[in-house]
Amino acid sequence: MLSKVVLVISAIIFLLLVGFYFITNSSYQDSFEARFYYFIGNYEKAYDFAKKAYDKDSYNKMAFTVLSQSKTAMEYVDYIKTGNKYFDKIDKISSKKEYSDADKVRIKLMCEIMMGNYKKLVPTKLTDKELISDAKKMNDKFKQLYEELF
Repeated sequence: MLSKVVLVISAIIFLLLVGFYFITNSSYQDSFEARFYYFIGNYEKAYDFAKKAYDKDSYNKMAFTVLSQSKTAMEYVDYIKTGNKYFDKIDKISSKKEYSDADKVRIKLMCEIMMGNYKKLVPTKLTDKELISDAKKMNDKFKQLYEELF
């Protein structure tokens, strides 16, 4: 009976020490903050905090995971922003009464760039499903535009 009590007390003390380590270790504090920012969708701040945490402790797996996932998410966000920027340019070109061959080539290049960049995006199991869906929709729009015009 005494050995069970000692075992339970030892386990509790061990868990308290592990918790104390995570609370006081600045690398893990930064990792938790990075994870928080990742889950609220602020991927740049998450990347910055995860990078800082990983630089402090290269064995911090949480920091490495958040760092790589934030990088992937930022690639998706950049793809979507670039697509919106290109669509604004295409809208300006299409609002003209007549467009030149150079305008057609610009539109064709924008479509080809976006379709090529979409192939480079590699989602993971932890990548936000909404980002993946938005990027796919953006790619589908550019594919449809490319097929209609060229």
